[in-house]
Amino acid sequence: MYFCSMKKSLADFNLFYALFFPIVRYATWCHYRKVVVKGKENIPEGEHYILAPCHQNAMMDPLVVLMVLNRPIVFLARADIFSKPVARFFLTWLKISPVYRIRDGRDQLSRNAEVFNTARESLEKGVPLCLMAEGTHNDRHQLLPLVKGMFRIAGETQRDLGNKPLYIVPVGLDYDEYESTYSSVAVNIGKPIDMRAYMNEFADNEPVALNQMRNDLSLAMKSVIHQVNADEHYADEYAYCHWRTPSLLKERGLRNTVWGRFVARQNVSLQLAQMNENELEPLYKEGEAFAAECSAHRVPLWFASKYPRHNAWKYVLKWALCLLALLFALLLCWDMLPLWILSNPIVYLPTHLIARTKVKDPQFRSSINYGIRFGLTLVYLLVLFVVAIFVAGFWKALALLIMGIFSAWLMPKVFVLLRDVIYGIRWLRRGRRER
Repeated sequence: MYFCSMKKSLADFNLFYALFFPIVRYATWCHYRKVVVKGKENIPEGEHYILAPCHQNAMMDPLVVLMVLNRPIVFLARADIFSKPVARFFLTWLKISPVYRIRDGRDQLSRNAEVFNTARESLEKGVPLCLMAEGTHNDRHQLLPLVKGMFRIAGETQRDLGNKPLYIVPVGLDYDEYESTYSSVAVNIGKPIDMRAYMNEFADNEPVALNQMRNDLSLAMKSVIHQVNADEHYADEYAYCHWRTPSLLKERGLRNTVWGRFVARQNVSLQLAQMNENELEPLYKEGEAFAAECSAHRVPLWFASKYPRHNAWKYVLKWALCLLALLFALLLCWDMLPLWILSNPIVYLPTHLIARTKVKDPQFRSSINYGIRFGLTLVYLLVLFVVAIFVAGFWKALALLIMGIFSAWLMPKVFVLLRDVIYGIRWLRRGRRER
């Protein structure tokens, strides 16, 4: 009974969720260096729709989707991540419902009927549903085969809605790095697919209709992500895309931004898809050499493609001047420094080391690190606020709380600046190939 009622309540208004939701959005925003969104006009506001993002980065994917849409969404996710009580509580609070697979036990599969019913009810109430159509996360920039559960939900919901349209919206998520904190994300929202176009076939031959939906969505999703086509030479092609990015930006007149670099990498893979094996072989060697060079300099691919050697010194100088200005500002406000650190010491802690040593799956490390930092910061600020009220009064406690919230946004920017200076010095120290 608890299972059923819990699922039926996911789409309903929840006061705790409404109050807590802006905090989660803010925490996600602070977790990333930059989030760029394109195609938001493709979201069919006021309509019934399912979001279908690629699944690249475990729990960070739904958090990014929530941040971008800024509204409650019901999610379906694989059941095994609900095994821990704390995880189950947090996931349920985020309106995420478990979907059971054969690996969870055949006796569990019958529970999916109730889950799918809840998903349809959510859609019919006008609450968007988000499904990771690949069924599992993937550490490659390649779309996995899509599972059919989404399309069965879509077909049955469209049948219930009659002439009212239900849409599936493809969403591409492209991260500079999966594991690293304060990376950048490009969110590419594609054109919605109207499910009414499949309903005649769905009524006559459901398996055929489901395959048509799956094929069409697969093509649509590949168009909004950076789809690396090589399998055996995946790493070489991915590195080549980064190596080729600066020159392609110049050729196409694209700006050297998160979005521009994503489009450049996407176009490089599209070009490679038109080539034969003999043409690809020397390009793969270029990619392999570039990756080895980045590894030798201990800089990530995204950094090397963002800052070509002939420009990198300018950025390093600019970053160094910014850090000097920051240090000067700290000297001027030296008396405030202990109070600033006291307001939020969590941002200074290397919590990523906990995730790196304790979590085997690299794609979950960013999610675990996010959860650790979010939980510790929230508890610390609440305790600090209460204690400060008794010690210094309400208004000073409120000022300290605001300082802590602002610190959660500001200090990551400082750490990113310092990190880029270190990367830049490494990159310039030995030099790199001219293009």
